[in-house]
Amino acid sequence: MLRRVPRALRTAVIVAVLLAVSASIAQSWASGTPGTAGYTQTAWGPLGPADRDLLVKVRLAGLWEAPTGQQAEQQASRAEVQTVGTNIHHEHVELDQLVMETADQLGVLVPSRPTAEQLTWMNEMSALTGTDYDRVFVQRLRAAHGTVLPVIAAVRVSTRNELVRQFAAQADEYVTRHIGYLESTGLVDYSALPEAPSPGLLGSGRGPADLIVPALVVLAAVLAAIALFSAMRRRPGPVGLPVRGPAPDATARAIAAIAAPAPPPHSRYPESHITGSHPRIPDPRVSQTGPHPRVSDTGPHPRVSDTGSHSRVSPNAVSPNAVSQTGPRHSVKR
Repeated sequence: MLRRVPRALRTAVIVAVLLAVSASIAQSWASGTPGTAGYTQTAWGPLGPADRDLLVKVRLAGLWEAPTGQQAEQQASRAEVQTVGTNIHHEHVELDQLVMETADQLGVLVPSRPTAEQLTWMNEMSALTGTDYDRVFVQRLRAAHGTVLPVIAAVRVSTRNELVRQFAAQADEYVTRHIGYLESTGLVDYSALPEAPSPGLLGSGRGPADLIVPALVVLAAVLAAIALFSAMRRRPGPVGLPVRGPAPDATARAIAAIAAPAPPPHSRYPESHITGSHPRIPDPRVSQTGPHPRVSDTGPHPRVSDTGSHSRVSPNAVSPNAVSQTGPRHSVKR
């Protein structure tokens, strides 16, 4: 039964299944629970993917915002910006201790160094001085806090884990207070802040990574449809007959199998009396020169003289009965 399925269709289905399984395994490992990609039971209740994601994002925020706040204490040109840097530095150290304790209790792996994008921001600010530094420092940290605050609020109102709920409430207080610090400087450009994610396909805590498996399923369906359509267009005809042109019937095949009749044997009679489609075969014993043929008398045939308008047959050549053909009348000699 499997051999009847077109090869292109089988290949497309196998490739799609392998991609879907690979993506599912990758998502499971990324979520910290290989093989499950869902909730795990803990002493404080079920721990879901959104809970683990919150701990990771808060840890990443502290890895670059705490040292940046410490840098602002010395590099900022305005006193209020220096004060904001000092507060953010100390409070992020406290928040980082909370996230590490919570992650250890729940068995969640958290990063140990900033991301490449965060390192780029830190290098950008390190090269600035004066008011340029103040403006970029406030704007970068305000945008980062505004991005993580909705994640904290969403987990706080929807988590099923009691320990994560307590941590989310504490993290919400820290981040909200930091936003107030930064906005108090008057250097925030609100028109340049990133827009909040719109609800819909990527809403409710979903990200682009959550669309990998659905996209692979849709791709598999499209490939299967294309392969099926292609197989139907070039479907072969019955076995043993050509794909194109009318198939010969049994009668035609039988007639074609009969050998053509052989030509009749050479006759001694003049070939002009033989009618048919076969070509004329010349007799090697007949001379082709002159208006009348001359037959050689070597052999069982009589010798015919071509002198005159009448022929004379020798009595010794034919039979005891001789026929004389002198003149227009015939005499028989017995």
